[in-house]
Amino acid sequence: MASTDLKFGIPDLELCCASGAKLNPASFAGHELIALFCPIDVAKSAQEIAAYRQHSVELVKRDAWLLTFADHCDDLSVDGDERVLTIPDPEKRAWVAFRNLTTHPEEMDRSSGATFLFTRGGGLHRYWHGAGHVDEVLSELRVPSSQHRHQPAG
Repeated sequence: MASTDLKFGIPDLELCCASGAKLNPASFAGHELIALFCPIDVAKSAQEIAAYRQHSVELVKRDAWLLTFADHCDDLSVDGDERVLTIPDPEKRAWVAFRNLTTHPEEMDRSSGATFLFTRGGGLHRYWHGAGHVDEVLSELRVPSSQHRHQPAG
């Protein structure tokens, strides 16, 4: 059997959280997972995270986790949110792994940010370019898992 790269599952790579703890995004299979790549602009990043933090109760209710990736985590404290983890990605290892799940990775612009939504089974459900998609993500989370179909918004 020929070896192939998995193109639909949560990336399996070891990363370090801003707290210093080691984390593998693939370990979130079994939960809804939102991977949020913050825009490079610090103010826009803070605004993006604040938009999700306003919905932290719903994230818990939906058994969803939010991984936020940024190059400047010192400015993006999310202490107190048990479902929101901040992960520095200055070398863009996570960015490349997630971006490569899309149909046209070369069109993804890291500086603008992006959002990836994974189902409980670990499959990529949808992704969005840029920032400002919290309402769309929450709308997708409200759809029962049995009705999820892979349809990139890209």
